[in-house]
Amino acid sequence: MKLKEAIATINSMLKKHNIENFSLESTIIAAYVLKKDDVFILSNPGLEINEIFFNDMLKCTKRRIYGEPLAYITHKKEFMGLEFYVNKNVLIPRPETENLTEEAICYIRNYNLNRVLDLGTGSGAIAISIEHFTNATVVACDISIKALKVANINKKLLKSNIYLVNGNLLSAFKSNFDIIVSNPPYILPSEFEGLSKEVKKEPKIALLCDENYFLIQSIIEQSKKISKLLLMEIAPNIRIFLEQFKELACIKKDYAGLDRIAIFRF
Repeated sequence: MKLKEAIATINSMLKKHNIENFSLESTIIAAYVLKKDDVFILSNPGLEINEIFFNDMLKCTKRRIYGEPLAYITHKKEFMGLEFYVNKNVLIPRPETENLTEEAICYIRNYNLNRVLDLGTGSGAIAISIEHFTNATVVACDISIKALKVANINKKLLKSNIYLVNGNLLSAFKSNFDIIVSNPPYILPSEFEGLSKEVKKEPKIALLCDENYFLIQSIIEQSKKISKLLLMEIAPNIRIFLEQFKELACIKKDYAGLDRIAIFRF
């Protein structure tokens, strides 16, 4: 079977099940199975592939059809121009979180900040990206051991020097940080059923907070004890809750024009 025929089959399957970017995803699946890049796949439509490769493509395609995120299938996700390893134990890095990371990098550069804490690091994408683009010393903390194992994989893959810490919020820290950056769980349990089937496959511990935003409040209250600055990714519908905190300096919007980054000064 020729590669273009295999891709056409995958295209048809993904399109039938309403996968939006079916053509792009079929190329990514083929590249993952053949261990090649996208350019190779697109440049070699006449390549002969054996039945084993084709069956592996079909297996990946079926997983995608059943709602598994593509990043969990290929174990790859680009973030801030860097390629990260991801699996089902961590949240998949999103473009909105690039807004948060870019904002943090601006603060670090403009104010010459050195000690940075990434709270709830997950895959380590924020922490590793900040270290990559600044001279800061970055500590990455998460309550999940499984998540920290993924962050450690990325630390090695990207030759990073971040420090990984297992802890519940800020309980593990006594010394101060110049800035705390966090993408905490901010989806309400009552909103879970309205999420896409792909998002529902991601770890609930990284997605869901409590109905009263007690987790968010705890992060704010604990941060003021060890830092003068907190940058936090938020859901647009949390603005009214956050405005009760006198330390809230401003809320910035993402590229879609939605409230996305809350900045606190203590």
